[in-house]
Amino acid sequence: MLSKQFFFFQWVALRQLNANRSKQGLSFMTIISVAGVAVGVTILIVVLSVMGGFEQDLKTKMLNGQPHMEILASNEALGFSLLDVPVDSFQSKLPDSIGMAPYTQADVVAKHGKHLAAISLIGVDSREDNNMWGFARVLSDDDLATIDEEHSPLLSFDNDESKFPGILLGEGVAGQLGADIGDEVTVLSPQAASGAVIFSGGTISRTYVVSGLFSTRMFDYDSRWAVVRLDEGRKFMTDYDPSLDLEKFVTGIGISLNNPLDVSEAKRQLALGPNLAVKTWEDSNAALLFALLLEKYTMGAILMLIVLVAAFSISGTMMMTVFHKKTQVCLLRSLGMNQSDIARLFILQGFLIGVIGIIFGLLFGLGICFGIEQFRFIDVPSSLLSIRNLPVRYLPLEYSFICLFALILTIVGALYPAVIASRQNPSTGLRYS
Repeated sequence: MLSKQFFFFQWVALRQLNANRSKQGLSFMTIISVAGVAVGVTILIVVLSVMGGFEQDLKTKMLNGQPHMEILASNEALGFSLLDVPVDSFQSKLPDSIGMAPYTQADVVAKHGKHLAAISLIGVDSREDNNMWGFARVLSDDDLATIDEEHSPLLSFDNDESKFPGILLGEGVAGQLGADIGDEVTVLSPQAASGAVIFSGGTISRTYVVSGLFSTRMFDYDSRWAVVRLDEGRKFMTDYDPSLDLEKFVTGIGISLNNPLDVSEAKRQLALGPNLAVKTWEDSNAALLFALLLEKYTMGAILMLIVLVAAFSISGTMMMTVFHKKTQVCLLRSLGMNQSDIARLFILQGFLIGVIGIIFGLLFGLGICFGIEQFRFIDVPSSLLSIRNLPVRYLPLEYSFICLFALILTIVGALYPAVIASRQNPSTGLRYS
């Protein structure tokens, strides 16, 4: 009995969506309401999918550009000794790690001719596997536009034709200095120059020859990083003296993980002493990640207003339906339907409008996303060199939320007309019909 009643309500609600020839305006308004919901859902799906694609692309570049975790001294400027904190001591604590390597890092000034650039000088052990760093993919001299994503050889700083040690420059740094492979670059250390005491062998400036260029496809890295051997990088540490070489002082230990997205769990596995701290890729990019998340939810909230406008349209359509179908409503009341039945009937009508609009919106939205991904019919400006095509990421959870919220809005839009319809007096309605 209940199922028969349910199907009866569905049949009547579907009949209410269609109007006779004398009231074609009502059918047109219904179509506009369905189209409003469909357009809102379509735009939300496309925009959030593309934004999700850009977010994923940016995170991939972050993960390929820097270590997933870094073990640092509590006072990052001082560093620590590898004799006291050996790299091997962390292997057993992080079974998920796929690479560990020490490094130094210092803020310096590079000079080539009349050009100056403030850079971050990173020192790495060329004998270690430095795939965790984006600069491990060194650009060749013959083809600076090609990056070998799969093969990352050990870094080479040797140059037999020069008496100076080698240095690798990011593309942005090389552009600022006007330097190319084979040019000599002078690196100045403001920290050592301003120190109260400069030890014998201490570094104020050193000359290097550019042995290679690299591109991480992250502007912040390529315009700021330069790389030298670990022993050379150590000479630019704060308060350098020759004892730091004997004690193998470093700024930190970079760690690459098999599952970098679960870096918080790996961070909890490390039990470090009071003089050490852990910094993850999420900590390093916290401001950017928060900005991406805020942009995503703000854009979603703004575009959801389209569905809200469609809900107002549904409410207007339903009010017109109540006015034009007054006789039919009163007839249904006289045949035994109570007020709650009439209210349910009109709420179901709004529900059907929402469902039809959501289905069309899902189909159109996913179809556009598939077209963007497969056929690439939206051109990316040539100035965006790091993006080969417009990225798309499918987000089932976000799609479910969009559909649910759109459905709730359509039902809410149908509530007031449903209440008005349920209050129709059958005798009055039939008398003046």
